[in-house]
This record gives sequence, structure tokens and C-alpha cells, in this order.
Amino acid sequence: MVKRFLMGYLLLSIAVFLLTGFTAQAFAQGKPFTHPDISFTLPEGWSSQEIPANFEKETVAWLKSDKIAGTSILVFCYKGWRQNYRSVRIAGLKTIAASYPKGQEMLKKETKIKTDTGLTAVWEYWKGGVDAGGQTVFLESPMGIFENKSGWILMLGFTPASSGPQLEEDFMKILKSAK
Repeated sequence: MVKRFLMGYLLLSIAVFLLTGFTAQAFAQGKPFTHPDISFTLPEGWSSQEIPANFEKETVAWLKSDKIAGTSILVFCYKGWRQNYRSVRIAGLKTIAASYPKGQEMLKKETKIKTDTGLTAVWEYWKGGVDAGGQTVFLESPMGIFENKSGWILMLGFTPASSGPQLEEDFMKILKSAK
């Protein structure tokens, strides 16, 4: 009888451990984001915002961080036979230049990475200045580009320079999870 009790207790303990472990792992993976042109997993603290009507027609997602103040990521999808890596990168660089009228500086050069689904993405990192109340304030912007079944995807992040490392980490998680 004691053996049965101990065996039952052991099995129950193992079941609780496994369930707790799997549940924690599922929550740690993040929240899925799905759009007809792209899907990925958002890290904890990220949410999708409604895209305003005045955004470019290629904008498929506007992501906002609730844990990193003033931080967002825009996701664009460029379709058509005239689109390629070079044209999408130029579009991204033009957006960075327009966003940072006080100048831009490349902090990290173009680097190829593989997403979790096997897509090849190119990632780079920029810094730029904007006028805020008569002073120049610096922001940082990771940029990622890859091609999926829908077209060429451009991801651009924006954050105050002091939060750059946090955005870089989350941006890479989102980029690597892209499908």
C-alpha cells in the first residue's frame, strides 16, 4: 500500500513537473502575430497596433513595445517582379534618412542570418539624430530584410539610443521567427 502511494506520488510529481515545464516553455515562446503576408512570434511585452490610414500602403504591421518606452517596429511587404533586395534596402535607407534629419550613422554592417524557418535575412543597425525641443536626440534603428512567399519583407525598428540593446535583442527574436 505504501509502495502504491509512493508510486502514485512520484507519477503525480513527474506529471506536475512536465506540465509546468511545458507551460512555462509555451509562454516563454511569445505571442504569435499573423498577417496574410507575414507571421512571426512577438516577445513578451510586444503588441500589434492598428495601422493608421496615412502609413504607406506596403505597411503590414506596426508593432509596439510596452516594456521599452518609445519603441516600435514597422513591417513592410514589397511585392512585384521589380522588387529585389537592393530596391527594398534603398526603401529602408530612405525611410531611415527621412526619420533622422539630423544625420544617420551605420553602427553595424549588413550581416546575413538564417531564420528559424530557413529563410535568409540581412540585418544591419543604424543610429540617427532628430530635433526634440531644440536639442538633437539620438535614436537607433535595426533593419531586417528577407524574401518570403508573399514578397520582400522590410522590418525597421525605432527606439531611444539608451534602449538600443533591448530593442536589438527583441528585434532579432522577431526576425528569426519570421515565416
